[in-house]
Amino acid sequence: AVPLFYALRWMHTYVPNYGWAIVLLTVAINTVLYPLKLKSWRSMQKMQKVAPEIRSIQDRYKKYGMRDPRKQEMNKEVMAVYSREGINPMGSCLPMLAQMPIWFGLYRMLTVTLELRHAPWIFWINDLSGPDPYYILPVTMAILMYVAQKMTPTTATDPSQQRMMTLMPVLFGGMFVVFPIASGLVLYMLAQNAIGIAQQWHLNRTSPLKAPARRAAATK
Repeated sequence: AVPLFYALRWMHTYVPNYGWAIVLLTVAINTVLYPLKLKSWRSMQKMQKVAPEIRSIQDRYKKYGMRDPRKQEMNKEVMAVYSREGINPMGSCLPMLAQMPIWFGLYRMLTVTLELRHAPWIFWINDLSGPDPYYILPVTMAILMYVAQKMTPTTATDPSQQRMMTLMPVLFGGMFVVFPIASGLVLYMLAQNAIGIAQQWHLNRTSPLKAPARRAAATK
């Protein structure tokens, strides 16, 4: 929280509005974390490429219960595919893990820093340390999160996991409406998703996912 506050206060000397300073801080943080996002993007591309093969392995073992020892064989086959393709299953989670301490630090900073109490941004946001009175920021953040998610390659092969990922933006937006948090933190997440959409659009154009080559039948 303390380093984030000093960075925010330094930006405030050039941009005398803490709301726009938070947006600039978001741009700076996402620029620093862009190499992690790029690495995550490569990992998701590889995982999406082998998704049909992983799904076929899971289909062969879906009749067995979770406690069945044969489920271990499925895990071994899946990990063998990942090892063959040089895939780290946790690689796509790196940007999210890197952002979590920033979220906690920013939340702490916004709730205890006197300089941000009743600090306005624009229009209806008159207090960045308080919740959005009209819930416009949480709803917009959820919409942008959904758009960013749709633009990102999916790594989930299980239909229930895919549905859960689709519902994630709705859950986030609903949580911030039911349990309002500081507008400054929602503004950070909103700006983060907007930047993520721009970065994802650039990656989709410059490094599109190549369709896997069809395997020829071994025998007629």
